[in-house]
Amino acid sequence: MPAFSLEPAQTGWCAELRTLAADRLRPLAEEGEPGRINRPLLAELGRLGLLTRLFTSGALDLCLMRESLAHACTEAETALALQGLGAHPVHAHGSRDQRQRWLPRVADGSAAAAFALSEPGRARTRPRSPSPRSPTAPAAGA
Repeated sequence: MPAFSLEPAQTGWCAELRTLAADRLRPLAEEGEPGRINRPLLAELGRLGLLTRLFTSGALDLCLMRESLAHACTEAETALALQGLGAHPVHAHGSRDQRQRWLPRVADGSAAAAFALSEPGRARTRPRSPSPRSPTAPAAGA
């Protein structure tokens, strides 16, 4: 007998998520442009209520959600994980105003959360211009 097993409701939810990922998220992911934020995919994750769960679910539910999405659409799982990674510091440590400003937009998919990390002693005090290859770099002649 296994030491751990999922409840029937959890198993059913995983199956539902795999179906949603295959039917609704994968087509949006396939239309995305490599190296760019897939805003329609983020918006659909928001419409489905999956991004909101980043702030309300426990670890097991988040793992089940990520595994179920990845089963049919790795791009959807990656987008969900990155929204969580970028928004968690605001959720956990942001001011009331920051949480009110950003978390609803992250949850509905209208804002793409970001995360930056630096090595000790490597933080720059002045911003650099974006690389010409950067997705945020302005178009030539703009």
